[in-house]
Amino acid sequence: MTSDLDPTHNKELSARTAELSDAVGTSVVTLQAQFLGSRGERQQAQARGRLAVLRRSAGFTPEQHPLALQDVLDALDPALRQEDLGRGDAASPTERAAFDAMTLFALHMQSATEPMHVRGRSFGSAMSLLRSRSESGSLKPRFDALLAARDQRSRLTHARSLITLLRGEKIGFDYGMFARDLRTLASPHRAGVLLRWGRDFATPPRRSPEGTSSDSAAASALPATPSA
Repeated sequence: MTSDLDPTHNKELSARTAELSDAVGTSVVTLQAQFLGSRGERQQAQARGRLAVLRRSAGFTPEQHPLALQDVLDALDPALRQEDLGRGDAASPTERAAFDAMTLFALHMQSATEPMHVRGRSFGSAMSLLRSRSESGSLKPRFDALLAARDQRSRLTHARSLITLLRGEKIGFDYGMFARDLRTLASPHRAGVLLRWGRDFATPPRRSPEGTSSDSAAASALPATPSA
C-alpha cells in the first residue's frame, strides 16, 4: 500500500491536485461570468440559483449536504477521475476539497458586482491585502488561528469567517489554487501549504508608482470572464 510519504505517490498526488485546481478554476470562472451577467439573463438566473444552493452548504460537510456535492461534481470541468471519487457513504479527500472550495466561493460571491475569483492571487495574499486596508487588530490573530487549527473542519470554520471579511472589502483570490491547497492539507504534507499562506500573509502588497496596490492592479487587469 502506498502512502503520501512515498515519492512516487507524492508525484501522482501533485499531478492530481493540479487537475483539481484546473477543474475548480474553470468551473468558478464559468459560474462567475454567468452570475455577473455576461452570459445573458437566463444563465444569470441559473447561476444565482446554483450559487445560492452552494452558499447554504458552506461550512458543512458533503455528507450533510449530498445534493450540493452532486451539484459541485456536476459543475466540475473536467470531471474528476474515477479514482478521485469517493466510495460508499463517505466523500473522498478530492471531493471534499472541491466541495469546500466551491461552497466558499459561492459565499464569497454573495451580492458581488465584480469577480471574486482572481487568477494567480493566493488566499494568503488576499488576506495580506485585506490586512493592508484594515485597522482592526484582530485580523492577524484570526488568521493565526486558522494556521494553528488542528483539523480541517476547524480550519474551514476560520476560513469561512475570513472570507466574509474579504467579501466585505471586495477582495478575491484564486479558487483553483485554493482547492488544490485544501486537497494538499488533507495529506501529511500540509505544513507546506500553511507555510506558504503564512508567508504570503506576512508579505505586504507591492505598490505601483501611482500608489495603487499592484495586487489590485493585477486583479483589475485580469479578464472578468473568459472567452466561451
